Amino acid sequence: MADDFDRGRQVGKYEIITRLSIGGMAELYLAFLPGPGGFKKFVALKQILPDARNDEQFVKMFLDEARTTAAFNHPNIAQVFDLDTDDGTLFLVMEFVQGATLVEMARACRQAKEPIPLGFTLASVRDTALALHYAHTFIDPRGRKQVVIHRDVAEKNIMVSYDGTVKLLDFGIAKALG
Repeated sequence: MADDFDRGRQVGKYEIITRLSIGGMAELYLAFLPGPGGFKKFVALKQILPDARNDEQFVKMFLDEARTTAAFNHPNIAQVFDLDTDDGTLFLVMEFVQGATLVEMARACRQAKEPIPLGFTLASVRDTALALHYAHTFIDPRGRKQVVIHRDVAEKNIMVSYDGTVKLLDFGIAKALG
């Protein structure tokens, strides 16, 4: 994990624990929503980078991701909980999946000089396909068909939780047809 430069910083009603990753247009943090009696709901918080905040096309994509995936409810898709602004900057709050991406898992297997187990590979492909099928056949809360094409299915966007649950992430460049 990154250094603790952001630890304790407030973004809306969420408190940052640490930065998990940074991309060309956004950064991802582990954060929590505090509550009474020591309650903490851990989340992944995605915030637009300062240099991208004025990029209308990226802001539109960010909002589209939130709108597209907010109604999703599937065990193999990371849920979106919240979209808000803090000091004029958009941020998206999602389910925090404790685990590793398929990229990280493949790297660990290579370093251990072990093959990726066939059963794990097949289960990961099956669960990702189930997530994609759900998105491709999605019916919104009003009963309208909303076909969603992910457009960035890659090992970096597939998480495996420590209990073995596969979750498809990052519908950032998804396309909603119709």
